[in-house]
Amino acid sequence: MFSRSVVASLIAILVDLAAASWEWQGRTLEDRRAVLECVESGRTFSFKTTIGEFPSKKVSAAESDVTVATLIDIKYSANFKVITNSKAKEQYVLTQCGTEAPTDAVVDAVKKLDANYKRKHFTVPLQKAIATQTTTLGFVTELGLEDRMMAVSARAVAPCWQKAATTCSATLADQWSNKTLMEIQHAAADGVFDDCFGGCSMSNGIAFNPTADPGNLHGAEYIKVMAAFFNKEAEANKIFDAKMTMYTTMSSANTATTSVAWINYQAAASWNMGEGFYLSMALYKKQMVKDAGYKNVDPQTLKTALPNLTSNTDGTSWVLRVSDYASKKKAAGAFFGALSNVSAVIDEVYAPTPKNYDINNFYAKYDLTNSSQHSFMKHVLRIDGTMSVDNNLDWYESRIANPDWALEGLR
Repeated sequence: MFSRSVVASLIAILVDLAAASWEWQGRTLEDRRAVLECVESGRTFSFKTTIGEFPSKKVSAAESDVTVATLIDIKYSANFKVITNSKAKEQYVLTQCGTEAPTDAVVDAVKKLDANYKRKHFTVPLQKAIATQTTTLGFVTELGLEDRMMAVSARAVAPCWQKAATTCSATLADQWSNKTLMEIQHAAADGVFDDCFGGCSMSNGIAFNPTADPGNLHGAEYIKVMAAFFNKEAEANKIFDAKMTMYTTMSSANTATTSVAWINYQAAASWNMGEGFYLSMALYKKQMVKDAGYKNVDPQTLKTALPNLTSNTDGTSWVLRVSDYASKKKAAGAFFGALSNVSAVIDEVYAPTPKNYDINNFYAKYDLTNSSQHSFMKHVLRIDGTMSVDNNLDWYESRIANPDWALEGLR
């Protein structure tokens, strides 16, 4: 057996080796100037492309039912940009490489720092970045920024990320698997994109939270926010305009007699609001159904048939508890009796191995059979059609940046 001192030495060596693998400092200033990524010495500079108004007027018009104020504000000066994230209460000053960073007084003239907000400085375009959440990776892919990512979540799904993890050993550590390595990786990056709920404690942390801004198009437009850190505004504007056109074209078709319900069954009594049959009324799901030209189920109407149907505080989740009935079978009968005329259901039951979850599993979970006569029985959909070999779902990776794909799938 090794002595404690030997083990401690081995750990120190491993940490040093891990640190060494993340010591690449990127290209020199002159190298970056040679490829026109940085401004040449003595040259004047001014950003020529901006993201414009955020959210754009087109998005606000298309999602007029989204009344929550946007979380992002972006202002431009000659050689720097100022992004303010009101969710994280942080402000990011992005200075063009090869130019002088502005003083606080100069930044304040463009966008004043609100009380209790934190200001951070970055040099753009970023050379080395990390995206800690898979919901961010769709934006990275759309902008073609894979080569700027130092490491990627082990839960990533897209082929490029799978290749990077296996061939380049570019897997991002987390605080549960290896907190020391995670901190080394984060520290070596120019910027770390994270959900940062409550603020980013890291000096190079960037709050990137498109799912916190209600609306499928509002969330997708965050491609412009990420683009600002890489001077990719022109590309982002073009990409988003194409997605906006595709999305709104599909949403113009109206077949509102077709109704859709997002359902789930949870067996664990400690989960959320207890064991029962759930109806999800999350805003982005309702919006997707409406934009696909279909009709959402109205839980208030269902309460006529299901007096025991209750919701959480914000009305995004409704449950018919098994405990209010003599058995699960009785509760299922009541739940689906009220939903009998629904045209299609989206089954959100968690499956550890999605490829093994079939229609028989669906019957078993919901106490149904292949002879059940409900209208939706011919249209049972799921969200796990694309996954990695580790059973991580692409639904949580590409959908945020590509709501048009999800809408097309639903249609």
